[in-house]
Amino acid sequence: MTGTGGGPVEVELRLPAWARGVPRLRYGLTAAALLLVAASLVLKGWLLSRSYFTEDDIVFAGRAVTEPFGWAHLLRVHIGHLMPGGLALVRALTAISPYDWGLVSAVVLVLSAAASLALYRLLRLLFGPRPMILVPLAFFLFSPAAFQATAWFAAAVNILPLHIAMLMAMCSQVLLIRTGRPRHAVAGLAWTCAGLLFFEKAVLIPPVLFLLTVVLLAGERGVLGAARRHLGLWLVHAAVAGAYLAAYLTASGRSGGQGVIPPDFYTAVDYAGTFLGGTVPTLLAGGPLTWGPVTSAGALAGHRPVEIAVAWLALAAVVAGTCRARRAAVPAWLLAGGYLLVADGLLIMIARGGSWRAFESRYIADALPLLAVCLALALMPWRGAARDTEAVRRGAAGSTADPVASGPEAVPAVPRVSAAPAVESVPAVRAGSGPEAVPAVPDGGAPTLPVYAVPAVCAYVALALVSASVFGPTLPGRTGRAYFDAARADLAALGPETGVYPGLVPERMMFPWQPLPDRLTSRALAPLATGALRERIIHPGVAYDAVTFDDRGHLVPAAVLGGFVTGKDGGCLPWRGGAVTADLAVREGNVVRLHYRVPRDTRVTVTAGERRTEVTLRADRERVHLVTPPAPGPVRVTLPDGSRPDVARRDVSRPDVSRPEGSRPEGSRSDGGGESGVCLRAVVVGAAVPENPEGAVSDGAG
Repeated sequence: MTGTGGGPVEVELRLPAWARGVPRLRYGLTAAALLLVAASLVLKGWLLSRSYFTEDDIVFAGRAVTEPFGWAHLLRVHIGHLMPGGLALVRALTAISPYDWGLVSAVVLVLSAAASLALYRLLRLLFGPRPMILVPLAFFLFSPAAFQATAWFAAAVNILPLHIAMLMAMCSQVLLIRTGRPRHAVAGLAWTCAGLLFFEKAVLIPPVLFLLTVVLLAGERGVLGAARRHLGLWLVHAAVAGAYLAAYLTASGRSGGQGVIPPDFYTAVDYAGTFLGGTVPTLLAGGPLTWGPVTSAGALAGHRPVEIAVAWLALAAVVAGTCRARRAAVPAWLLAGGYLLVADGLLIMIARGGSWRAFESRYIADALPLLAVCLALALMPWRGAARDTEAVRRGAAGSTADPVASGPEAVPAVPRVSAAPAVESVPAVRAGSGPEAVPAVPDGGAPTLPVYAVPAVCAYVALALVSASVFGPTLPGRTGRAYFDAARADLAALGPETGVYPGLVPERMMFPWQPLPDRLTSRALAPLATGALRERIIHPGVAYDAVTFDDRGHLVPAAVLGGFVTGKDGGCLPWRGGAVTADLAVREGNVVRLHYRVPRDTRVTVTAGERRTEVTLRADRERVHLVTPPAPGPVRVTLPDGSRPDVARRDVSRPDVSRPEGSRPEGSRSDGGGESGVCLRAVVVGAAVPENPEGAVSDGAG
């Protein structure tokens, strides 16, 4: 429209509140971010549906019902992990519904969503409502480095709380830089302490906050000036980290940890070359597309040379392109590379050892929040403390603005309709890290994504989905769920007089490096029962019918495989001084089995080490089972009051550990007792094993 003077005339229309609040205009970026988060949760939910309890999941659940709740339980260092918060969470979930994978999956998804929203909040604080922040968000949400850390509950309970704590601590640090308010410093300390409850690697949060502050402020204050800022806060962080490390070392000593054993030179070189040269680049580039070999917690990253080459080319292109476009990208990439090298390369190599661990994808999952932030800093300039000054200046000039929910950002509240050509009227905001200007684009404003951003994100997500489709079938969902379902059903149908004796959880679910008590079904499967039945599983008593769990999780008749003492030619063992002594050691999880024949019910005492157990030899049975604590031997069976049955004294054969008990030599015979008729035919000590692989009942002594 042209006025009388020939110049353009602007007409300002004040729209009603409902028009100013159209979600598409105000919340378009947030809606897009939530769609990405929802899509990633669908992917993680699919991975969880293919997984189940395995390895440390079983250890933690078993301890939750067999150990008293207290500091000794919470502060135990498990394979290097001090995680009282994680153990408390496992105990709570086990108390609500033991071995409930649906409940566990829901908790993992909630934690994943919280971490995703925390990253979105941090990106909004750093860069404002720019569509470009969806790029690092998508990298974080779909990274294959998080697949195993999501699908394995024992890993998720460490890493996901660390993600939340690290991201929220960085949010507090950014707000502290921007406003200088002490409450943000306190919040950062609180989030650091919260992370330390779940994962000892949270001790690296203070160095991350310090280096992030230096990266953000170096352009404005110089490196030394940025490092000196908040000096008191860094001293407090150092004190907290030092106190935690002292507590960690003390708890590790009480838990019997083996300490740190540095690898030899060749192992270190092999590990570094595989982990940093192959595993890290393929995982960061959206792969690998091949996984293997398969472990109990999913497959390792079995990358091929062509995948490594393509991954390195892609990463090199991103790093070189961003560094050429923006000098501020250089310190961001140095921070990301330093964390990967020290925290996920050097520390894991020293603490874990073994070249094959270089293929573990979960060992870089903790770095994903920092890597996403560094990627964002390489792509965009951050909105520094000068943002607040600019906002105040615009407010004094009469600009009306509504605060954005994610922080001290302002968006125009009164849209302007002008007959003149549209002109960007939002003033440029100078970033605190340098002389680059960032336009304050309102949420839902005109897209400013570079042409390469959408194809790059789509390609990355597509590669990640292909990688997930290969990784998912390697998870232990089918076999693990079948094992626990069978055990749960058979325990529910168990008779009241049948003894459940401990066997070993199959190696496909728990590797032999786990402590033996944790691998026994008496602990691992105890959460499946309640009340008296649970007590019978944890502490099996005396029973005449014995069952144990087979590799499929079913209860089957039990034999005892180990050492045994029998009478000569299958006859009765001699009583000396009213007792029969078998020089057999009892180990953890061993079962003692007595084969006998008596004319009437007779009580005997079985002694192993300091443990004395009263046992009734029933006349209508021929064998009885019991469990005693580990003892070096011997096992003594004593008649009450020293009474001595009148039986022929026979020589006792040597203990035989070469064949299962109950397998008698051909042609052996069984002699009866004397006047008292108490004939103890055999004493067997060993592990409870299925009587035969099919679970059929045998009439033999075994």
